Amino acid sequence: MSIVAGSVSYTHKEMVDQNSFRKSFGNFVYDYYKELNYKNVCLSYWHRNVSPESHHDKQPLSRGSHLLVSDLRLDNREELIEALPFVTTSSPDSDLLYAAYSRWGPECVNYLVGAFAFAIWNKETDTLFCARDHMGQKPLYYSEVSDRAGKAFLFCSSPVGLIEHPRVTRDANPEGIFNVLMGRECNELTETVLSNVTRLAAGYCMQVNSSGIKLTRYWAPHAGPDIRYAKDQDYVDDFKERLSSAVESCINTNWPVSSFLSGGLDSSTISCIANCLLNENDRRLTTASFVLPKNESGIDERAYIDQILMKNDFDHLYVTKDGMSFLGGVDKNFDVYQGFPYLLHAYHLNLLPKLADRGIRVHLCGYGGDQVASYHGMWVLERLFLDGRWSMLGKMIKASSYDQSSSSARIFLSMLRNIVTEVLPDMRSDQWYEDKARKKLILPSLANRPSYREKVLRSHSLHSRLFPKSIGDVMKNLIQYDKTSVRLEQISAIYLPFGIEYRTPLTDIRLIQYCMSIPPEQFVIGKKRSLMRRAAKDVIPESIRLGHNKFQGSLPNLFDLMWEDRSQLIERLYSCSKDSDIASLIDISKLDHYLKQKNVPENVKPKLFRNIQMALYLAWLKRD
Repeated sequence: MSIVAGSVSYTHKEMVDQNSFRKSFGNFVYDYYKELNYKNVCLSYWHRNVSPESHHDKQPLSRGSHLLVSDLRLDNREELIEALPFVTTSSPDSDLLYAAYSRWGPECVNYLVGAFAFAIWNKETDTLFCARDHMGQKPLYYSEVSDRAGKAFLFCSSPVGLIEHPRVTRDANPEGIFNVLMGRECNELTETVLSNVTRLAAGYCMQVNSSGIKLTRYWAPHAGPDIRYAKDQDYVDDFKERLSSAVESCINTNWPVSSFLSGGLDSSTISCIANCLLNENDRRLTTASFVLPKNESGIDERAYIDQILMKNDFDHLYVTKDGMSFLGGVDKNFDVYQGFPYLLHAYHLNLLPKLADRGIRVHLCGYGGDQVASYHGMWVLERLFLDGRWSMLGKMIKASSYDQSSSSARIFLSMLRNIVTEVLPDMRSDQWYEDKARKKLILPSLANRPSYREKVLRSHSLHSRLFPKSIGDVMKNLIQYDKTSVRLEQISAIYLPFGIEYRTPLTDIRLIQYCMSIPPEQFVIGKKRSLMRRAAKDVIPESIRLGHNKFQGSLPNLFDLMWEDRSQLIERLYSCSKDSDIASLIDISKLDHYLKQKNVPENVKPKLFRNIQMALYLAWLKRD
């Protein structure tokens, strides 16, 4: 893992931004820093040894007519080594990337599998080529600046580098803030909460030169050739083999490895597979679970977690939010992360120092199961109905009726209702928009800014109606229009200062493409999430494999944590109200109104929490 940054000056023949990024990550953990200056280009690199090959990494690279800087983990090294000249099994991933670009040019992104964000400067064409991996496991942000020093293009794999850069303003971006408060964050919306910082979307690459920026989508979820086997078990065996391979790629390190363990299907399966693979080399997995403090009501998964622990030799950590206050956590959050991500993550602030003390450099998570081997609503049944596969439809409906609350008749009628609804006109209207913005506690003056309403009402979103649905439509919605890539980059940023790389085997694109190529009924044979459940047989306890469908884990009651600090929050919000910029973006009076109430409706709590965090972040951005 690494942090990469760079700048290209288009006004001067020599670099005027030399050393501008150097101090941005002073409190982050890394093994070495190196900077490369060439005429009007400056590349910066903060390296962290993780994989065995990374010990040989000497970035930034300067070879022939190219300069290269990258944060990457390649999972198809064997294929690339076989296809490319002058690389060996000991070559670091950056050498493989350089060889791939030398052979295929910008098309090299179509040959890479893994997590990556990189930039390559072509000395002959004065063009910068940047790319981000398919799912967005590695972030990349950029800024175009025009000031007294001239015009320049800046980029960094962490927004911290741009936030701290002397040529990037900290002006808030109203549309980015609106998207966050409205819950519209997704891969396709590249605005951030800063007016001069933009996300490169996952699955995109770009070429930058003095003429401007050319963005290209090089990947979108799509099904490959149909995969058809004679037996249902063959699909399970193939999936399990691919899943084990994805996990193995993610634990390619000689350093200690940890994994999140929630007691659910995905994290339990990933943890058990990883531990089994590590045991083959006399190594042991560290696991961590977020659980509720004693005497706090809520969903606590200890009972499920303990079942996993009884059958595995994990080095386990139970982590709570004990000893943390809301404002104390927010202030520490800004101090540790220099403002990004701005969301409070109380558990991680207590967990990550413990992992760092154990020498952990890779942390696994089961995130992504809903985007891969999952059951996404009724679409499978709808697809079988529309394809006229009546016998299989009947079997699937019967399999879905495993509890008393869901009769076969109800499921069938629900399926028909969905089909009818999909073909009706979209009912989103001006009134719908205004009601939604009001419920999100968004200022009318912000919601009514030019184009905001039209974008929400007319643009594609996670809930846009597609008919007839295919697995491709479902995957595209979940990956491109849900929060998948945004959440991956936020969580990766949480681990970054501690020198720990966050990895998610279930977002391996080879798994995704496999699941898009098999018959849809494989997801629901016998039970929802059938493919993953069948693959987990003999891997996790049967009570977990066939048991609960959890909707959330042992979540901290962060609202109650915030509520305990409401007197101080009222004071801080009063200060925010005196700032015209913040007051024009956040409805401070409404937040103040709710904080002064004895009770807050349950449906208001998450919106109130989100708005207050944003107000505090905007105040932090305006600090001296």
